[in-house]
Amino acid sequence: MKVIKRNGLVQEFDIEKIKLTLERVSDEVNEPFTKSDIDNLTRAIQKAVLARGKEYIHSFEIHTIVVDELKSAGFIHIAQAYDDYQRKC
Repeated sequence: MKVIKRNGLVQEFDIEKIKLTLERVSDEVNEPFTKSDIDNLTRAIQKAVLARGKEYIHSFEIHTIVVDELKSAGFIHIAQAYDDYQRKC
């Protein structure tokens, strides 16, 4: 699956990039994930992204999926921080 970035560039979907960003954001809000938390989240995010069944997906769609998965897992503060972080980038 390819990701269409905000600047128009296209690159391969890489769940590791999302994982690193989530770890960074959770550390910044002093709510670090356990290994189990991050594994479960990344698995759920990747499953939701791939379930779209598209060859191309926009980065804003992935952003929405990540925020929704964080909220549904109870990580409200991290979801808000991730949302803020991504809007700044």
